[in-house]
Amino acid sequence: MKYLATLFFIVFTSFAFAQDTGLIVGKVLDKELNNTPLAFANVSIKGSNLSVTSDFSGMFLLENLKDGKYTLVCNFPGYETKEIDVTITSNEPAEVELSLGSFTLPAIEVASAENNSKAIKASASLK
Repeated sequence: MKYLATLFFIVFTSFAFAQDTGLIVGKVLDKELNNTPLAFANVSIKGSNLSVTSDFSGMFLLENLKDGKYTLVCNFPGYETKEIDVTITSNEPAEVELSLGSFTLPAIEVASAENNSKAIKASASLK
């Protein structure tokens, strides 16, 4: 009976201290290169200081998040920044896939002006 009471106490306390946290698991892909994995992309939660970096296979993991709605921000140099809304529940992990396209700069026009000034000759001497 003593062992049964101890077993019941251990099981009960493990449920009592269970955390109500969730996680986000995802993959960052390069849209321009047929959705190949994008390594070392930065993934963060908007409005917080929590951020991670994707690994060589483009995978990332954000853990210990309370239930609720979050906005993920994914960026990589030379690519467009992408934001996505994610809802976290402690019962199941949220799975996301982010495809980033390369950043295109607007066209820049360069105007040339003819230089009508006279050439200036300069000479230097050392003594």
